[in-house]
Amino acid sequence: MAAKPPVTLQDDWGTALLPWLRRVADELDVGGVDLDVDRVHEMTGVVAEDLQRSMAPISAFLVGAAVARGAGLEEACRAVEQLTHADVATGR
Repeated sequence: MAAKPPVTLQDDWGTALLPWLRRVADELDVGGVDLDVDRVHEMTGVVAEDLQRSMAPISAFLVGAAVARGAGLEEACRAVEQLTHADVATGR
């Protein structure tokens, strides 16, 4: 199966996805948050493929909570990926 391009390079990024994301961020009063959509998507892909698809949105929620408490987005995404890889390697 061919990998999809990064979300921000998909044809509907500027016409549908980004406007939707901005409306949701405004509604949730997090419009000023610096969000790397492609990085979060990459991290949730690791969780979905290596652990279970149903845990991908939960991992994104937890990363968001960590960022809200002051963690860096990259640091939080990397931690989730490392834990996911470790759990898969040890059979947890």
